[in-house]
Amino acid sequence: MDNKKMQTIKLIIAIFVVIVVATIVTVRILKYQKEGEKNMPFNLSKIIIVSTAIKDDTQSAENQDQNASIWNFNVIQNNDIYISIENNKNNTKNNEKIKSIVIENIQILQNPSIGTVKAYMPNSIDGEKYKYTDEYIVSQSLTYRGAEENNFKTLQISKNGGNIGISFANKEIGTYSSGEDTEITYNGTMLSKLGITNENVKSKVAFDLIIELDDGKKYSGRVELDLSCEGLVETGTSQTEITDFSNIIFKRI
Repeated sequence: MDNKKMQTIKLIIAIFVVIVVATIVTVRILKYQKEGEKNMPFNLSKIIIVSTAIKDDTQSAENQDQNASIWNFNVIQNNDIYISIENNKNNTKNNEKIKSIVIENIQILQNPSIGTVKAYMPNSIDGEKYKYTDEYIVSQSLTYRGAEENNFKTLQISKNGGNIGISFANKEIGTYSSGEDTEITYNGTMLSKLGITNENVKSKVAFDLIIELDDGKKYSGRVELDLSCEGLVETGTSQTEITDFSNIIFKRI
């Protein structure tokens, strides 16, 4: 075989090898884009959504006394989100710790038909978990720092896994004013007194959940939640527990 034929054969083999390698790499990239990380050191294990309604205690006394009504206050419809991050027991090489958990790129995909939903961070000063004032609105991101133990109010999560929270609330739901009722139960049943249904307050939100480890690795997944508020007006509280996260893809960033 002359030298020219030999060079041609080598070129064909080289091209074939490049095509095979490129195909394998492309398939792996496409699979990763579709499936994401399969064995992260920490996993999203549970999300609980608790929806109810509360009295707006931030309004002024002047507004509360309007028209000399026995009851005169604004109503807030709130959806508290509790997110659990747990250590992955199947990751046998796992000795990493959580550096931070970040909620960012928050979007209101669907506002309720009445009012507007906004995201709020926990309140670390007063007794209640949340204070629905402008200073607690989450405009860009909310960060929980890794610590020795969970502390919801000071935005800390255990380095070994724990719980974080954020609330999506509607402060424009309406004002309840009446001189007839002798008692008021401060929960979702108040919405019926405003002529509001479950359908009126349901919404949909989304955000990126970023798990950062102390070794510098970061994993990000997009979370979308339906705040359906089923049964809220009838029972006062609506609770949804989510444990199936097959639709959430975490990737290294």
